[in-house]
Amino acid sequence: MKKVLSFFFLLCIYSSVISAQVPDAEGNLVKWMSWSEAFEKVKENPKPILMDFYTDWCGWCKVMMKNTYGNPGIAQYVNTYFYPVKFNAEGKDTVEYLGKKYLPTSKEPRTPHELAVHLLQGKLMYPTTLFLGGYDKEKNEFKLNMLASGYLDQAKIEPILVYTVENVYRNSSMDDFRDEYTKAFYDSVFAKRKDSVNWVTAKSAFASSLPKKKKTLLYLNTDWCNACKVMKKTSFNDSLYADYVKEKFELVNFNVDLTDTIFYKGQALTNLKSPQAPFHQLALLLSRNGFALPTMVILDEYMDVIDAIPAYIPPRFMNNIVHYYGDGINKLKSWQAYMDEKSKK
Repeated sequence: MKKVLSFFFLLCIYSSVISAQVPDAEGNLVKWMSWSEAFEKVKENPKPILMDFYTDWCGWCKVMMKNTYGNPGIAQYVNTYFYPVKFNAEGKDTVEYLGKKYLPTSKEPRTPHELAVHLLQGKLMYPTTLFLGGYDKEKNEFKLNMLASGYLDQAKIEPILVYTVENVYRNSSMDDFRDEYTKAFYDSVFAKRKDSVNWVTAKSAFASSLPKKKKTLLYLNTDWCNACKVMKKTSFNDSLYADYVKEKFELVNFNVDLTDTIFYKGQALTNLKSPQAPFHQLALLLSRNGFALPTMVILDEYMDVIDAIPAYIPPRFMNNIVHYYGDGINKLKSWQAYMDEKSKK
């Protein structure tokens, strides 16, 4: 297995910042904060929370602090896209979590804190990392609440970070995404396989107003989106349905950072590159105002939008989608009815 630098783009962006970072006494580069600080920030500016549970006597906690959180790329990614919380699982402070107060279970040393018992679901293993995402203010809860027990090195923590930050959890389990992430970035055998997709550029796909012979799968992505890279390398190249997709669809690769003007339904659309609209106008239009990275848009022969599916799509899910639209089942029954029928079979 040959390692591929999946955070290369990030490291290039932050190279000057990383070079100036100075590790603390533990070798750590992450800017940790308390739970109360992180939660206040979440309410003002939503980001996922990464919560590191440790104890003073835990040797592997110290190793992870030095090796994983001392890794410049990992540390900068965490500092940029998370509110990182370092929590002593045997601390003696009173902590409020989602409106409820949690206390130490005892004044004696080496006794767990109530919050650690609650969040770790009674499995007091250290280190353990908690990933919280998608905070809902009205319900006062997190949509994502995921535990990763034990020591996490770079290869183990990378897919979890991407899974949390890039909302992969909307359509995929962590286990499935980890497998595809490893295949895309770490598997040298898979890396040597030729891309089976004959991608058409967005400008070429919309160059003619004449009806097409088949439907179109338009892939909205960027070069700096890790989940986009995984999906492009794996979900579009799965041998289970690759030939079927070629037969039924034209596949269009649309990098939303594109600045070319594209004509669509009589409109001239481009990329304004403004803080309010940093992506191509056509990408935003075709995603039906539900734009996310990545997004797959299904268009009919007249390039009218049939559906737009936001977030990462794993191969298992992709197989159902391409047959649902490729066979025209979408005209006969709802997606839910289609999936219920498949589950019965």
